[in-house]
Amino acid sequence: MKLYSFLLSSLRTAISYKKRKVEYFMRKRKRILLLLLAVALTLSGCGAAGQSLTAVDGLDALGAVQVVSREEGSGTRSAFAELVGFDESADGESADATTEDALVVADAEAVIAAVEADPSAVGYVSMGALDELDGAKALAVDGVDATLDNVKNGSYPLSRPFCLAWSGSLSELEQDFLTYVLGKGQAIVSQSYVAVADSTTFLSGKQSGTITIHGSTSAAPLLEELAEEYMTLNPNAVVEVTASDSTTGLNDAMQGKCDFGAASRELKDYEEELLDSQVIARDGIAVIVNGENPLDAVTLEELCGLFTGTIADWNSINTERED
Repeated sequence: MKLYSFLLSSLRTAISYKKRKVEYFMRKRKRILLLLLAVALTLSGCGAAGQSLTAVDGLDALGAVQVVSREEGSGTRSAFAELVGFDESADGESADATTEDALVVADAEAVIAAVEADPSAVGYVSMGALDELDGAKALAVDGVDATLDNVKNGSYPLSRPFCLAWSGSLSELEQDFLTYVLGKGQAIVSQSYVAVADSTTFLSGKQSGTITIHGSTSAAPLLEELAEEYMTLNPNAVVEVTASDSTTGLNDAMQGKCDFGAASRELKDYEEELLDSQVIARDGIAVIVNGENPLDAVTLEELCGLFTGTIADWNSINTERED
């Protein structure tokens, strides 16, 4: 009987080991396939071609394209470059292949101001900032309008997560806050973004202390709203949100300079190894142009050309569409 139990236990251990090994190699295989796809897209110069569009009257009057980009370290810039297909430069020296002629600004508000001031400008912002548009408009991408409903149903091609990341174990206060964010706080998330869970009732443990959050300027407005409501539910807590950029926020979390790092992009492999993280919302990245621009839609391939500089004149879009 003892021999039978020993053999059965050994068999279960072997099966469990083999299962973990298979899962490991499947994850590796998936990463390799994604890497090969990224390489193929980079070698082709841009992302995969979207639907064909017709020429647009009036583009020739706009002249040279003025690209408006976020700064390096921005989660929105990183996610946009990856989704469109120019996240690696040819020489490997810069974070991505954004044209050197781009006007680089620090937040969505500055992107909107630059695009509204220049009929030839094109930029990108969080969908959460679209309510601030006055003299600008969002373009459809690959035939799909830039709406939260299309982010939610998965049809809009430019979507990314908002994440909170931390190093080590969470304190009782930090866990209480995260429980709120993933429960009752999802009602606030759903007002401007896509919720990742159902809103539920929440009863705080009323722990005292301060929570510091550093990172993404795109996620900061949402986090500030969440912090404000949480502090009304737990008056013993203070939640401080400091906006910088996603990379800085994650680095600060690694170095113990804050309790949570906020990122508006997927974590990179080395960040996932050093931090625990939780997706708290999903957001779309909207491509915006000046209200005088007659264009209403672009393909991913055209976006890649615009932001890398291979499409340097607006009328070149018409030339390519007519070919």
